Amino acid sequence: MSEAPFSARNRGAHRQIDKEFPASARNALLHLLLDLVERQYVPSWIPISREVQRIGRLPPIEYERSKTSDLKAAKNHAESILQDLEWDKVYDFCERLYSHLATSVGYEWDNEYQETTSKAEAQAYIADELQRIFTEESLAFEFSSGKVNRRGRKHTVEVTTRAQVVLGDPKLGSARRHYEKAMSFFRHPAKPDYENSVKEAVCAVEAAGKALFPSAKAATLGDLAKWLATTSEVSMPRALVQTISGTYGYRSGGNGVGHGGSSGGAATAEVTEYVLAVCASQIIYFVDLANSQDADIPF
Repeated sequence: MSEAPFSARNRGAHRQIDKEFPASARNALLHLLLDLVERQYVPSWIPISREVQRIGRLPPIEYERSKTSDLKAAKNHAESILQDLEWDKVYDFCERLYSHLATSVGYEWDNEYQETTSKAEAQAYIADELQRIFTEESLAFEFSSGKVNRRGRKHTVEVTTRAQVVLGDPKLGSARRHYEKAMSFFRHPAKPDYENSVKEAVCAVEAAGKALFPSAKAATLGDLAKWLATTSEVSMPRALVQTISGTYGYRSGGNGVGHGGSSGGAATAEVTEYVLAVCASQIIYFVDLANSQDADIPF
């Protein structure tokens, strides 16, 4: 996939749009459809119009492919329907665009069909461009293997988004880079790397703790947990300290996660998403603890 443009990279993943397919994204989709028709990756606007009519459960309109006026009418109908289609139905259309409307491109030569672009190549292009739109528009979904998938469960999206906001603090730059790597490993559309996602998420907690509590002089997250359990500088319930120790323990002992661990359990998609959410919550809590520590300093 092509790299996301500067605007999307600069904005990061701090905001994700859920339960909506905004007007700007619909316009981007229309630009893509125009491009696909020109490339002949989709035969014409007629099948596009018929598909959005079907998805929108509208009465079908008959067109004659040989009439320029009908081709123009199909384009106008498709544009109008897509602007009004319910947000989740637009995602349905994106999947059908890839699976049903994409076609090979070629020409007849000496009574034989010469293929210049295979259907698989056309689909790869469509998938790439759809994912580009999703990224540019900060949508809470991704396009992978011909399907629209959530980047994470709603709770995970919400808590990770909040964590990435607090990680905007310049002094938490190292933690932010680790957490962004964790999310990147988790969200990879083709080959998610759950082990490295877990490792980087826990590294983000460790880096945040070191930056926020320098007096702990902690070399590892385990050291920080020990300090939090005994220090009088901040007040953290012992049960919550144990969650920090547990997170570090899994990072050290999880199968393939770190330090050659092989008996701590596999980093499945579900486990990884849980760890991402827990680590996000721990980072947010660390920031709150550090802020309360600053507030207690008399002036």
